[in-house]
Amino acid sequence: MFSTILSGAFCGIDSYLVQVEVDVAQGLPCMEMVGCLSKAAGEAKQRIRVALKNTGVRIPPSRITINLSPADRQKHGTAFDLPSAVGLLVSMGELEAEKTNDILFLGELGLNGELKRVKGVLPVVQCAARAGVRVCVVPEENCMEAAVIDGVTVYGAAHLSQVIAMLRDGAQQAGLFPARAAAEGRKQKRKEDFSDIRGQETVKRAAEIAVAGFHHILLIGPPGSGKTMIARRLPSIMPPLSLEESLEVSAIYSVCGRLEEGRILEERPFLAPHHTATGCSLIGGGRIPAPGAVSLAHRGVLFLDELPEFKRNILDMLRQPLEERRVQIARAYGNISYPADFILAAAMNPCPCGYYPDEKRCRCSQPEIRRYLSHVSGPILDRIDLCVEMAAMDIGKLSGKEKGENSVSIRNRILQARRIQEERFNGSGIRFNGEMGVGEIEAFCVPDREAQRLLHRAVQVFSMSIRAYHKVLRTARTIADLAGKEKIGALHVNEAVYYRTAAHAYWERGV
Repeated sequence: MFSTILSGAFCGIDSYLVQVEVDVAQGLPCMEMVGCLSKAAGEAKQRIRVALKNTGVRIPPSRITINLSPADRQKHGTAFDLPSAVGLLVSMGELEAEKTNDILFLGELGLNGELKRVKGVLPVVQCAARAGVRVCVVPEENCMEAAVIDGVTVYGAAHLSQVIAMLRDGAQQAGLFPARAAAEGRKQKRKEDFSDIRGQETVKRAAEIAVAGFHHILLIGPPGSGKTMIARRLPSIMPPLSLEESLEVSAIYSVCGRLEEGRILEERPFLAPHHTATGCSLIGGGRIPAPGAVSLAHRGVLFLDELPEFKRNILDMLRQPLEERRVQIARAYGNISYPADFILAAAMNPCPCGYYPDEKRCRCSQPEIRRYLSHVSGPILDRIDLCVEMAAMDIGKLSGKEKGENSVSIRNRILQARRIQEERFNGSGIRFNGEMGVGEIEAFCVPDREAQRLLHRAVQVFSMSIRAYHKVLRTARTIADLAGKEKIGALHVNEAVYYRTAAHAYWERGV
């Protein structure tokens, strides 16, 4: 007897529906699984056989063939255990085929019949909803992430016997009830706040500009000057995730199996990989491709502390994500694309010991400093909009009682600037000033005459590349938006140029 059960798979974060076809026929007793399967997916036949036995179902001696269609697409993971077991039960006559129509099944089977958590449930259920599927059966641990999708009734089962009872007698008789998304209001406030930072007003201003226009930022300063402290507070001044953004980011975490308690993300991600990170862990990929830190930081902040300590070839891998805001991974069986739209916040010391140009404390030679700085290539610097040099903290300000401006008031100014950008780019596919291309720069970044003269002089003095020139214009546009000005003036250009001077001092002019 032949049966077809609906399931789903994902490639990157793009998902598609899978038809699990099961045929039970006379012949030598065996169970075969076909359909371009990974080793984990192909091992399902052993799990299915033992799980059914321990659930009280006897498999007759027959030739069983399970095909996962489309058979020309690579399928990874263990989510096909449950649909294969249900299809086998239908083909054996244990369940009625009509009861499984228009139901999507996902789940890994334990040997005792327990349903275990699987990866990628959120994007697969999203795909099923778009295809018109109205019922999904998933492991109990995955039901919270699946339940956030509108228009789909989600049942979370803990055991195969519950699924069998549901298909025989109905969900209520089986003790299964539609899962509901987590109640609103569980969002936890971040403990980090900009009010904790006293002094460093220039750097806090640069952080505000970076978040307002989605610009990348590099902080240079001696140890203990507050670089990491400021970077870790960037998410606190970013606007909250919208539902659309939350689902987009949560889909990435779902395919990695990193959704805590199966709940979607409600806060901006902040990723801070160690400087020993490999290319695969930073960019993504591997034998079975998975998102890297640049994709896990999507819609949030990627913080690279001790930037020159990263291997230069690893840092150069960031060129494409910083420019295109996506990662393209090529494999023999196809290309995978991951989103990587993040703010890069990097921090570094000015020299190996950290105290250059303080001649009283710095003991590094000029060749040592040049070698240290050479780990950060020119193309990477060109992609960073704001480069800010930080001074050592003033002990007097640290001991004072007056706190700095809090994150809420900074975020309110950023929200106003972003509303201006939303109106400006409405319908264009661009959201922030930092995403503008050459055409948008020519249309929206027109400085007045004095600002134009100042900008031309800065290009000559600092020997700016075309990319750096465009970065200055984008930054000036954001500064003008924060000031509520429609036209870019000399003050806006002057401030934007200032945020390029540190890069010129350390790399372009040489130490």
